[in-house]
Amino acid sequence: MKIIQQKPEGFHVISGDDALTFPMIALGAVGTISVVANLATKDFANMVREALAGNVNTAAELHYKQLNLINLLFEEGSPTGIKAALHAYGLAKNILRLPLIPASSDLFERIKKEVGTVIR
Repeated sequence: MKIIQQKPEGFHVISGDDALTFPMIALGAVGTISVVANLATKDFANMVREALAGNVNTAAELHYKQLNLINLLFEEGSPTGIKAALHAYGLAKNILRLPLIPASSDLFERIKKEVGTVIR
């Protein structure tokens, strides 16, 4: 947040952390590079749009709707979580090349359950 506060005129800050995208935009960031948007595209894009438009309550609602999924996606590192989520949703195989490994069965089940809650 210090970077946003002290950035020079014309310097644009974007979020690279899905869990911090909403608060960063609220404080002056102009966009994001997202992992969760590969799956929850509509909700995440709408959250960013609403935050950029200053509609804080709507953006916060969308942020909190996705926050548990976001936290699960990074629990065992990236891209492990998003690959598991895309697999749970039927969009990709849960195959990673070494040194990366698939999500643990416990995490996969929790991601699968959360995907069903967030993505409808």
